[in-house]
Amino acid sequence: MRKITLFLSLVVCVMLTQAQNLLTNPSFETWTDGTPAPWYVVSTSVTGSVVSQDASIFTDGTKSFKINATGASGTVNWAQPISIVGGKTYTLNMSYYIASGDGTDARIWCNFKTGTTFMAEADLVATGLYPKLRGPGAANSSGSEYFPDVKVTWQTFTTEFTAPASVDGFDFQFRTYKTAVVYWDKMSLTEKTTGINDLNVNQFAAIVSGKNLLIKNIANGSTVEIYSALGSKIQ
Repeated sequence: MRKITLFLSLVVCVMLTQAQNLLTNPSFETWTDGTPAPWYVVSTSVTGSVVSQDASIFTDGTKSFKINATGASGTVNWAQPISIVGGKTYTLNMSYYIASGDGTDARIWCNFKTGTTFMAEADLVATGLYPKLRGPGAANSSGSEYFPDVKVTWQTFTTEFTAPASVDGFDFQFRTYKTAVVYWDKMSLTEKTTGINDLNVNQFAAIVSGKNLLIKNIANGSTVEIYSALGSKIQ
């Protein structure tokens, strides 16, 4: 009986923690030629911004993405395109640290894509998702909604949305506004799962061999937490 209880506890833990981050290089740990690939700068016409990998202020890993826009000629936008499935529900997180600015310093600015075509603003507004992807309280692009003016501390923006059925792509984008210095870190976009329906129990296997616990057929990057029958975390 005890072995069964321990096994069931393990299955529940795997089921709840296996959501995969769809972003590549989500904490900006890897840089190539002075940029955090595959992230790319959208605002190619903007000059005067300085981007760097920073090891002094971070919230995940060992580095963060510092954008100094104090001398920028305009808004500095960085993004990463992601394939998604229409009709699925996703959870988005982005962490930011505003070092300085005038209160209009940073915000989210995401959009859906179908093929290579971005969703028009009017269509995005019609989905009711505009405030989720452009900032709470934002009705359209003429009404700006910046992240709260909280300086020198890490903050996290979180939102959840269901992608329109017609889309197959998502542009994960964040903005740093001129005069501001902002650090970005720990980004994520995960598909919201429904527990046992999203776990292939026919392939998953946990086997005790001597003093070893062998776990097979789980996705790369999954987190496994082992609990006792009494609910105590073992490892």
